[in-house]
Amino acid sequence: MIQDNKDKQDFLNTLLAQGDAMVCMDARQPDVQVPKAHKTNAMLNLVLSLNFRRPFEVLEDGVYGSLSFGGRLYKCVIPFTAVWAIYEPDTQKGQVWEASIPEDIDWGDPAGPIAQDSSSKKNSDKQFLRMVAGSGKSDKTKRNRSHLRVVK
Repeated sequence: MIQDNKDKQDFLNTLLAQGDAMVCMDARQPDVQVPKAHKTNAMLNLVLSLNFRRPFEVLEDGVYGSLSFGGRLYKCVIPFTAVWAIYEPDTQKGQVWEASIPEDIDWGDPAGPIAQDSSSKKNSDKQFLRMVAGSGKSDKTKRNRSHLRVVK
């Protein structure tokens, strides 16, 4: 587990050096500190950027700092044990730690952006993992984002 945390820290720092990073996490874990409205979310996605107005720290065991939710600051603790994927939002190229994915995740509605085969949850899991680990390039230019977005 210590090696996973180090891998997550290194990967997050690499993405942050290049721009934004999307962190997918299980906010239900006891050590996670996020606003109460998000505490029951097994698939909480947070965009992190070094361009934030308030600095945050990426340490060996997690991410610490005051992040903005709906314009309000909240002192967050995001331990790497709760993180199960990190990727670059524009290209969706990233890394998934399958052993960290909560078993009870609801992969969404069949009519949603990731179509599900009703006979196989594994099929939707693989589609999502391919999407996160994709190698597509984006033509979008980098924007200076000074706030945190919550993507459900």
